[in-house]
Amino acid sequence: VDELIRERDLLHQVCAVLSATEKQQSLVKVQEQDKKHLEQEIHSYRQEAQKQRKIIQQLERDRDRYVNENNSLTQKASRALNHMA
Repeated sequence: VDELIRERDLLHQVCAVLSATEKQQSLVKVQEQDKKHLEQEIHSYRQEAQKQRKIIQQLERDRDRYVNENNSLTQKASRALNHMA
């Protein structure tokens, strides 16, 4: 009888350990999925940041071109006014 009780207790312990192991495996799986999702999100943000940097660079080039064009036209207008005077 004592041996059966001991065996029953051991089986309960094994079942408890198995249950705890399954819970941990489930948690690890969820964390791995979260990690993968976050890595994908980070990748998307990096791509978007690169795209935005390219847009900013193009806008800066356009700005510089317009500033130079404005300076050139201002000089032409100034020369034209001086010739008229």
